[in-house]
Amino acid sequence: MKEKINIKTIGCSLMLLAILLGFSACNNEDDVMEIFNNKTWKLSRIATEKGKEQFYQGLWNNEAEEKASRELLKTDGNFTLNFNCAEVNGEVTGTVSAHAVKSSIDDATLKIDGKEHTINIGGKVIGTESDKLAKVFINGVLNVFKYEGDIHNLTLYFKDGNTTKVMGFTAR
Repeated sequence: MKEKINIKTIGCSLMLLAILLGFSACNNEDDVMEIFNNKTWKLSRIATEKGKEQFYQGLWNNEAEEKASRELLKTDGNFTLNFNCAEVNGEVTGTVSAHAVKSSIDDATLKIDGKEHTINIGGKVIGTESDKLAKVFINGVLNVFKYEGDIHNLTLYFKDGNTTKVMGFTAR
């Protein structure tokens, strides 16, 4: 009887040890290259940080502006981000191009930290926008500071004055 308990105890202890070692090997760092490199992302939402709505309240002055923006959002090529990056010694850098409707940011500098989930984009806007959603999109891209996501969905956090907002994207 005592031998059975010892074998059972040893077996359970070894199983518990294997589970603990498995969890300790987990890596909280994102696979940044898999999420970003050679990827095109299409805007799906812009909201306040805690907001559940697709677009934050007050973005448009009237229904006509909102309807026009939503139609422009449906157009292929509008409201997109294209990333090209490389990882060297654990640091991910590269370029990103953003296209709104009438404006774009071409070959902006990109730096991503997969451990801290930070992202920095620096570039110059070419063209001007009259569409409200397009203006917020372009401004948001240049003020991004954090990301969350995987190979299917990407959320970029940006500052708009004192307010943190999020842009949600789906992979294309």
